[in-house]
Amino acid sequence: MLPFPRAHYYVLAFLVLTFIAFSPSYFLRLGEASFAHHLHGITATLWIVLLASQSWSIHNGRWKVHAWSGRMVFILLPLFLAGGLLATKATLVRTSAFNEMFGTALAFADVFSTAGFALLVWLALRHRKTPDLHARFMLGTITPLIGPSLARLFANFIPPFAIRGPDQLYKFGWAVDAAFLVALLFFAVLIIGDLRKGKPAWPFVFALVINLIMWMGYKWIGYTDAWISATEAMARVPGWLWIASGLVMGIAAVYDGWTRPASPKAPRGAAAPA
Repeated sequence: MLPFPRAHYYVLAFLVLTFIAFSPSYFLRLGEASFAHHLHGITATLWIVLLASQSWSIHNGRWKVHAWSGRMVFILLPLFLAGGLLATKATLVRTSAFNEMFGTALAFADVFSTAGFALLVWLALRHRKTPDLHARFMLGTITPLIGPSLARLFANFIPPFAIRGPDQLYKFGWAVDAAFLVALLFFAVLIIGDLRKGKPAWPFVFALVINLIMWMGYKWIGYTDAWISATEAMARVPGWLWIASGLVMGIAAVYDGWTRPASPKAPRGAAAPA
């Protein structure tokens, strides 16, 4: 039996939540957004749609749709990574009260999540012949999106995190902490469920660790003098180099993951080959 037969419903629900969370700052202000944020927003949205499509197609016997949408990873992953890095660059060079309070700290989480995302996709492709692992790594790619989406949702709509004026910007820090706590709890529940069922839990452990490092880096590295100096240097790097870095990282991840698949594990109790 294939894992997570209803995952596409939850992924689509997360897409709706993301739209609501980013509506005040992006979706309802598209004309004011930069190219970097458009590239990031479009590719992130398409990635969530891709995850839903992969889950729906495999559980409804639409093998051609599953294969076609799976191959879209070759195009979408490099563009997603390029968009994420370029959005980080845009944050570092933009002057605002919000960026002065949170910009450099969030940049640590953003840069680390880009690398973590590439690793999750690479592992998903390598283990595509083992459905229990492949499905978990693909679902784990939602990891870098949970914290930012929930933080914006809390800061825009949920008391006591809701920000109603410039003097309440500090509440965004509360929203970030709450968002990452929810993300960690979410993956902890998945891990416990896998352990109880005897399923491979390490893909979700990997996703949990990525979230934890993003959060701890934001809180304890993002505000250090060393990191602030590093972001000042990063802000001077031209945009095309940020894009090129994301494209190269994405191409390397999909190429290596696709051309070097891991051998599928034999079912429990199967006889060892002679």
